[in-house]
Amino acid sequence: MSRLKMWLIATRPWSFVMTFVSITGAAAYTYTRFHVFNPLYYVAVLVGVTLLHAAANVLNDYYDTVRGVDVPGAPTTLYRPHPILTGFATPQQVRNFGLALMAGGLAIAVALALVRTLVVVLLALVGVVLLLTYSGPPGYKYRALGELGVFLGWGVFMWLGTCYVMTGVLALDPAAASVPLGMLVSAVLTANNLRDIEFDRSRGAVTLAVLLGRERGLAFYAAEILGAYAATVLLILLRALPLHSLLVLLTLPQAVGLVRRFRSSIPENADPLTAQLAQNFGVLYILGFLLQGLLPL
Repeated sequence: MSRLKMWLIATRPWSFVMTFVSITGAAAYTYTRFHVFNPLYYVAVLVGVTLLHAAANVLNDYYDTVRGVDVPGAPTTLYRPHPILTGFATPQQVRNFGLALMAGGLAIAVALALVRTLVVVLLALVGVVLLLTYSGPPGYKYRALGELGVFLGWGVFMWLGTCYVMTGVLALDPAAASVPLGMLVSAVLTANNLRDIEFDRSRGAVTLAVLLGRERGLAFYAAEILGAYAATVLLILLRALPLHSLLVLLTLPQAVGLVRRFRSSIPENADPLTAQLAQNFGVLYILGFLLQGLLPL
């Protein structure tokens, strides 16, 4: 395997679908709500945020290894080649790669600030703080706050930032519209932590699943999954979302089946299964916004 391919795998590119859905959803919402869409700005935001996402993944490997959480045989090593534990790169090389990716994302934010204001950079810096402190000091993912960080990052701040770049308006509407999708992306992390609950406990990593325990953790997971649909319906009733957003209900059988399966036994591919639900929900969520633009109700 070439070194370039190994570095690419180190960024965990399969996870970028969550960023694509969030940024595209925010752009589609902005088009529906403000009747504005700039393809160049959209691509710039998508690339910039994806670089920050990649940086978060890489730096997570660095900090988890340094903390002694990632060790040979850890669950994360069973589905991908860990860049440090395989001997491919030193911890310092992985750290530097992550910081370079982060610098690339910030550079795009600075460029966008030239056509908007420094608010773009401030929002990007919020993202940087979230990614650096996720597993780096103070490591809020080890303090049962990982889900909150993911919800804010892939929900509130991605949607606020995308809408602001497109319109130059800092509004709260996108934050409300981000809630259903933010809950599902957060559930992907919960699924991962529920599967790894015993391993994390043995390494001293206090995730929310470890703190709650298996049964209450499963109840929280179900609340995230089903709460996304409840939030969608509520936002439609409040006229914060178009009626077309009801399209997401087509994925409800998948969601209910997932919750039932988890209650029986948590599968090894718990997080990919949840990510698939978030992806399907997200595609229909985006389609609802686009349909509203074409066929207003």
